[in-house]
Amino acid sequence: MLMIRDFSNRFQQISGMPINSKGGKDMLKRAGIDTNSKQYQAVMKSMSAACSGVGYTNVQAIKNRMSRYDKDGDYISPVTGLAGLVVTEKNRAEKNRIIDIPESSRDEMFELTKKEFL
Repeated sequence: MLMIRDFSNRFQQISGMPINSKGGKDMLKRAGIDTNSKQYQAVMKSMSAACSGVGYTNVQAIKNRMSRYDKDGDYISPVTGLAGLVVTEKNRAEKNRIIDIPESSRDEMFELTKKEFL
């Protein structure tokens, strides 16, 4: 006799639930993840870009990725531990922005450079 077992619910537990489903949103809320936060939105955007849509995932995977972003949704560099130093889509427009430097700071930088050179 052939015995057939349905493992679909076990695969769903391992891979997670669709995050856009009601059950997926409830699971995230129970885990303490605010789905309206900039941090969560940045994670979902990066996950969507990385694999052409998030689809199935689990809470722990989202929490792990959220630890790489600050509360403003900026990526935290693993080398320096600082946010905002990595060029992302969010800050790409500001990368080559020219800013005004006060004349006193220019003079100070010039004098320090001249002193170190000599």
